[in-house]
Amino acid sequence: MMKSPFFRLLLPLLLGIVIQYYYHIGKWSIIPIVLGLGIMLYSYFVPQVKRLSSQFVFGYGVYMILLGIGITSTMLRQQISAFTFPEVSESYTATIVDLPQKKPRSYAYKVKLKDSGKLIVCYFSEDNLPENLKVGDTFTFFSQVQPFKSRGNPDEFNYARYMYNKGYSGMTFVRSDRWEKEEGSSNSLFIKATQCRQYILSIYESLDLTIDEYAMLSALTLGYTDALSDEVIESFRATGVAHILAVSGMHVMIIFTVITSLLGFISRHSKYHWLKQVIIILLLWMYVFVIGFPPSALRACIMLTVFCVASIRKVRSYSYNTLFVTAFLMLVWNPLWLFDMGFQLSFLAVLSMLFFMPIFSKIIPVRNKYLRYFRDIFNVSLSVQLGVFPLCLYYFGTFPVYFFITNLIIIPLITLAIYDAVLVLFLSIIGLFNTSVASFLCYLPIQFFKLLVKGTTAVASFFEHLPFASLQGLKPSFIGLILLWIIVISMSYFLVKRKSKALITSLICVLVLIGLGIKRTIDDKNTLVVYNRAKSTQIIYHIGYSAEEITGVDGHQLICLNGLKYLIVSKDTWKNKVSSQKMRVDYLHLVENNSLSLYSLNQVFAFDKVILDSSLSEKTLKRFVLECEKLRIPYYDVSNNGVLRIFF
Repeated sequence: MMKSPFFRLLLPLLLGIVIQYYYHIGKWSIIPIVLGLGIMLYSYFVPQVKRLSSQFVFGYGVYMILLGIGITSTMLRQQISAFTFPEVSESYTATIVDLPQKKPRSYAYKVKLKDSGKLIVCYFSEDNLPENLKVGDTFTFFSQVQPFKSRGNPDEFNYARYMYNKGYSGMTFVRSDRWEKEEGSSNSLFIKATQCRQYILSIYESLDLTIDEYAMLSALTLGYTDALSDEVIESFRATGVAHILAVSGMHVMIIFTVITSLLGFISRHSKYHWLKQVIIILLLWMYVFVIGFPPSALRACIMLTVFCVASIRKVRSYSYNTLFVTAFLMLVWNPLWLFDMGFQLSFLAVLSMLFFMPIFSKIIPVRNKYLRYFRDIFNVSLSVQLGVFPLCLYYFGTFPVYFFITNLIIIPLITLAIYDAVLVLFLSIIGLFNTSVASFLCYLPIQFFKLLVKGTTAVASFFEHLPFASLQGLKPSFIGLILLWIIVISMSYFLVKRKSKALITSLICVLVLIGLGIKRTIDDKNTLVVYNRAKSTQIIYHIGYSAEEITGVDGHQLICLNGLKYLIVSKDTWKNKVSSQKMRVDYLHLVENNSLSLYSLNQVFAFDKVILDSSLSEKTLKRFVLECEKLRIPYYDVSNNGVLRIFF
């Protein structure tokens, strides 16, 4: 990394992005920029005799400017994602910018509003699906735009933050009688790219493929994962090969190899070598453009572009520096990518390969070229997992035990499948000009692709069902994430350099990590947590160090928690009953049943606080809120306020 000048330039940019993202100091961004310009200007007036001792002054000025650029660019992106809509229904004109997504009871359309330029998601009921709306169409609708909401559960994906980082400001449900299609459609380049992707998907649909085979073909070539079943996704995630289901650097590299092979007749020493590299660059960018610029594919495309430019100039491109240049350019354009999980995993995977691959290649020398191929797959898999497994634990809390075996088997199969998928697409396009030979041309490649898909899914399913295939519940804190990385790096350094300080550092981090786990166990002692699950109930309470879970109540259940009385009620068995001496409870938790009434319960119980569960319907929830306010009883709404934690 010391040979990578862009690593030093990347650090102040990252610092500016993080500061603005969490502390919103955008209005002060001019200060580091002006200060940096002043320092750079001062460096030109340093006397000649003092310039040697002041040679770093100019660099400090550049760092201050990059810090300001990071703050400013993040602020501009945050303004795009910010929710600025009124709390009433209004009329909006929007253009559909992406393919619709099938949801359980609706379809989601990603649209761009005409007046504000903001991106939102419009949901249409499945019963009133607008079949005549397609990508690029413009329509007017009357509705209230609402912010994205996350349930606030500590173990769940933060959907609101995810959409914010993607640049989307809000969402709305559009009624069938409150929208109207406009004349004309958008002809922007991005819309054309999405329409091209939609056209290719329609070609795939015309092939003799099952739903799973179509989904796999779409995912491997276009990064379109909406058609993948939950079972396939979970199977690949549990076995540590979920990364192959989204277009990533591996897929772009295979496309690069295909293009390079097709242009192989132009040798490196030919006077047209520069033209070959230009064609490769153009085709790569066309591919990434069509699939929608996902961060991982964009990263690979920029790195390969730098490689091609270096080949034209006949210079060696330093891998670390190329990676940091790519990160720098991407983050200047869109700083919110730094908080995108795909961006983080993609760059960490490449960084891990650059760091660990030379080490493992020396440890496991292989002369046979065929064995070396499998050795390299194993080394790549192990290198990537060492770098990304702390982040995967942080996001998912799971670890695939058999990842090294599944990658050895599945990656060669998927590599063949991608090569075959490119051939299928190419032959399908040719077949459009002559439909009579289309089925003949595609028959063998399609059958081979089907065989590869069956083999891949069978291997993933087999390892998924093995004992201890996936370790669950290992989600560390942010401090734990940092400690895991320190352990990986220090242990690797110890194994290579045999430095005792590295081993001591690693062992200290392990002890701290164990201490954090013990602290978490102690913190959970004598607590009760009410989770915000959609239309369901989940309560976990710890008495001492033993945990109990409640997912449903038949009638009522009373829990005594170190003197506190916690009553869960799902049936009003005390209706029309009055007690001269009310039973005292500290918490009354209302769940599931929509016919409950606080007025009747108040005749029997004296309670300090009411907990309104997420299993209650919206109508019932509003009624309970009004009853609590009329009775002047404090309440906590789990659906709107998120997870509740009570210490006793």
